[in-house]
Amino acid sequence: MLVLSQIFTDRLLLITCSLDLAKSIILHRKLLEERSPVEIPEDWPSIELKNILPYYIEMLEKAPNEQCMQIWLVIDSCNRKIIGTVIFKVMPEENYSLDLGYEIISSCRNQGYGYEAVQAIVDWIFENNNIRKITAECDLHNTVSIRLLEKLGMCCVGKETPFLQWELKRDAI
Repeated sequence: MLVLSQIFTDRLLLITCSLDLAKSIILHRKLLEERSPVEIPEDWPSIELKNILPYYIEMLEKAPNEQCMQIWLVIDSCNRKIIGTVIFKVMPEENYSLDLGYEIISSCRNQGYGYEAVQAIVDWIFENNNIRKITAECDLHNTVSIRLLEKLGMCCVGKETPFLQWELKRDAI
């Protein structure tokens, strides 16, 4: 089920967040910064990711081979710096479907990194897994995310203020 440890693009390295790395991010940040071969910016991880990591750690500890969620770190390979995160979770109530989320640190936004990272993940998901549908959600005023999702080929399928729901089906690509 959805196992791969790294993806390379023209400018990025995407790596899955292992159990040890997730624990280090939360419990041993200073030591991780000292030992890491990549720069870890002060504004990473976001508050949202910090809130997800304990659940992610618990999931990996209980059932490491049955991951219903994956966290991927987005690394600028030229500058050797973490610039964001892509998260997806398999939707158990919907067969062959997953929900996708992403974030890029503010200093690296509007440079195409988000699209490059998410496109690489989407391509890998559809090429190597039985996933038939990817969903996403964004704030209805977030024009950058709306453009990114449209560029991926996703269709807006609903609105629940303040969010828009998006969908991409394997047959649509």
